[in-house]
Amino acid sequence: MKNIKYIGSVMMSFALWLTSCESDLEENPAGNISIANFYSSEDDAVTGLYGVYNSVYDLYGNTVINYGEVNADNATVSPNVSDLFEWDEFTYSNELTEGFWRSAYDGINLANEVALYTAEIDFDEEKRADIVSEAKALRALFYWHMVRIMGGVPIYETPTIGFEEVDRARATEEEVYALIFRDLTEAALELPTTSLAGRLNAHIVDALLARIYLYRNDFPNALVHAKRVIESGSYDLFADYAHIFKTEQNNGIEHIYQIQYLSGERNNPIPGTFGPRALPGQYGNSFWANTVVGGSIAPSDEFVSENPTTYRKSVTIADSYEHIDGVTGTITMEEAYGPGVFPYYVSKFDDRAAELQSGVNLNVIRYADVLLIAAEASNEVDPAASEKYTWINKVRARARNGVEADLPDLAGLSQDEFRTAVLEERRFELAFEGQRAWDLKRRGDFLTTLRAQGKTVEDYKLLFPIPNNQVRLNPNLTQNEGW
Repeated sequence: MKNIKYIGSVMMSFALWLTSCESDLEENPAGNISIANFYSSEDDAVTGLYGVYNSVYDLYGNTVINYGEVNADNATVSPNVSDLFEWDEFTYSNELTEGFWRSAYDGINLANEVALYTAEIDFDEEKRADIVSEAKALRALFYWHMVRIMGGVPIYETPTIGFEEVDRARATEEEVYALIFRDLTEAALELPTTSLAGRLNAHIVDALLARIYLYRNDFPNALVHAKRVIESGSYDLFADYAHIFKTEQNNGIEHIYQIQYLSGERNNPIPGTFGPRALPGQYGNSFWANTVVGGSIAPSDEFVSENPTTYRKSVTIADSYEHIDGVTGTITMEEAYGPGVFPYYVSKFDDRAAELQSGVNLNVIRYADVLLIAAEASNEVDPAASEKYTWINKVRARARNGVEADLPDLAGLSQDEFRTAVLEERRFELAFEGQRAWDLKRRGDFLTTLRAQGKTVEDYKLLFPIPNNQVRLNPNLTQNEGW
């Protein structure tokens, strides 16, 4: 098949999804029961919906980190890594870019199946409307990632069966965003305000809308949706910054939306991605455990030096780690790698006890992010508003963990000074969570920031390329300028 892989809809139940999460979507070869005939009951609709959620795993994880972090200023490639791309090496034939395209359109096609065929099933009207809205909201989530990574892409609002309408031309960015805002706005009004862990609800959709409107510099709408989440009273910050990233705190008070993982069944790859890169010899297992760590990404020197000294910084990065047995002792990065080679690693996702079978959930959006969205948007809508200080200072207070001199409350800043302050707060609060590159791009700072680090980044690299294979297969698909 060409652009979009034809995916069957016979999926695992949600209970199995939450406990094992290992089932893969199966191709539906010609001659099998048609998708339309599969959707005949409420249970079928729910099963199809969980199939869409299963596709979300492919969208996040390392893919989001690579697009949102590794090509920005906070992160760099770990020492001794020869098989990982740098920013300059992103090309139209890059395997990651092709994989992202396929994963996104797989999810879009599945969401379209659920939305179309569920609407034709006779069961409780409200439940049916909720499932359709949830599927469309997930479709919007896939399109959101596509449009900011690659710009305008082909739009499909119905399932692709056969090849008749596969070769569509690219829509404009504005047309893609119109679809995203329509689907998410409808879902925010339709969905309930609570949901099972891993499922969307109205508050989650409002949080996502706040983030997307902020990215589009639509500050009034970003503020409206962020305040809806804040004023719901459903969320708060953990008292301890470290708790955000601990398995035992999954689906906690700060977690607005997390992708669900379960150790030994479906493992979160993020801790291993950021762990100290394994070395041969005495320190071959760099977590000083029984597992060889593939750690690919390290904090940049600039991030280490520019991050204010706080409790939050001590959780985020570290220059040493204890033996996993808790008895043998502590090893420094300098001992393992030599002076100045790999002085710090990203420790905020550390889950060594699981030995790379991490069950910690992946944060898509959390309450601290919404507070900072609200603060930034408020500063643009009404620079004199005092509430912006309430929101940003709440985040800073948690970061300093009682040490008042480390990160004092902000007050009396000009509008431009506050703009700078909130962007820096986002940089360190949300470090390595997939947001940094997008913050720089929406603020127009991406190219100058990376060039200041000595990276060669041409203007056209604000967008990633359409995968070369897709351009070759689809005669109506044009490549992004410069690629």
